[in-house]
Amino acid sequence: MATYTLPSTEARKKLLSIVRDAGERYSRYVITHRGRPQAVVMSAEEYESWLETLEIMSSPSWMKAIAQGEREIKQGKWLSFEEVVGRKQRSRRRP
Repeated sequence: MATYTLPSTEARKKLLSIVRDAGERYSRYVITHRGRPQAVVMSAEEYESWLETLEIMSSPSWMKAIAQGEREIKQGKWLSFEEVVGRKQRSRRRP
């Protein structure tokens, strides 16, 4: 994942390739106007991920639960994946 910075005049000329690159390679493009960053182009998937992160971080109850989980990990209070889901998962057969 790379981040590129380019002026709006160049971004205008290369918009389609910028959009494709952001979507396929997860590249980010910082678009400047008069030398100052004004916009960012990134994949829709990455954008949605950022929104989810912001939603979690703005929720006091979620942040409290995360902090509690981190304290429990430091105290050695955790379960392995196998302990949570069982030693061996059975594959489902189709009828």
